[in-house]
Amino acid sequence: MKHQVLLLGLGFWGRNWVRLIHETSRCELAGVAGAPAELAQVAEEYGIPQERCFTDFREAIQNTKAGIAVVVTPGVLHFEADELALAHGMNVITEKPLAMNLEQAKKLLELKAKYPKQKFMTSQNYRWRPHNQAIRSAIADGMIGDLEAVMVNFRKQEDLQGYRAGLAQPLLEDVCIHHFDLLRFFTGKDCKSVCCRSYRPSWSAFDGRPSTEALLALDGGVQAAYTGSWAARGCETSWDGDFILTGSKGCLRLDANDDVWFYAHQKNEAVVMASGAQAGVKLDKPEMAQTEFAYGFHMMMDCIEQDSTPETTLEDNFKSYAMVAACLKSVENGSSWVDCE
Repeated sequence: MKHQVLLLGLGFWGRNWVRLIHETSRCELAGVAGAPAELAQVAEEYGIPQERCFTDFREAIQNTKAGIAVVVTPGVLHFEADELALAHGMNVITEKPLAMNLEQAKKLLELKAKYPKQKFMTSQNYRWRPHNQAIRSAIADGMIGDLEAVMVNFRKQEDLQGYRAGLAQPLLEDVCIHHFDLLRFFTGKDCKSVCCRSYRPSWSAFDGRPSTEALLALDGGVQAAYTGSWAARGCETSWDGDFILTGSKGCLRLDANDDVWFYAHQKNEAVVMASGAQAGVKLDKPEMAQTEFAYGFHMMMDCIEQDSTPETTLEDNFKSYAMVAACLKSVENGSSWVDCE
């Protein structure tokens, strides 16, 4: 039997979800909600019957018998959509943001606790990219020894689409969740406390502060330093950022081409004044039948069929979201150290 899926939201990511659901033989679109113009276009393109189309996500939830709700509405509507979908017995996949603030995220945890049999996962799609899987495997296999330090550098030009232009902290509020979640994914550690500051370059097209620097103290003594700018000029990174993960045997680096390099530690017998470029070894990336949000979608269907737990549960993703909230609080408090709740 095919999984019945209700899609809530038809923005950029909603359109991608429509395509994925349409192309996936394991499921079918039981209903879709979106703005009238977008809804009419999608319904015509994919042949969706009128009775499965809704302009109000609340009506869609109440009138659609689906096992999975995919929430891709604007962020301010996520909590209400999650709450209604759970109340109607649906399993939930939600895109970011998890919530609009830490208090709302905590309420979502309390809400989900009332429905222990239903699955709830966030679509942290950066985890499910071949290069990031390669990094996680290399660390787990002991390639760099005991991991103790991580440096992250992110650089991208401004993106003012949709709500982003009005954000007070564009990088922290919209992008950092991906990098912080990768930190937890790579290290297998949770963050204890952060110290963060943000600023606005004079040339930035954002009115808010799109550049961020943070120190993050993780469990087990792992330390991370984060530098990011969403108002970069010149050299850019990928959306994943440049990662350097260092352990007792060497380091791994993720570069702007999404290639992963291993640099073995080579002890010098004497101080070397001249610097040179050490040759790294490029790691192979795993073959993946699905990647990114498609990987997460199939994971959810597998977990429903096997009654198992998704990787990025609400409880897990809350820990990544709490890192963002702590950074925002640190900025507000004048770059003081703040514990992650």
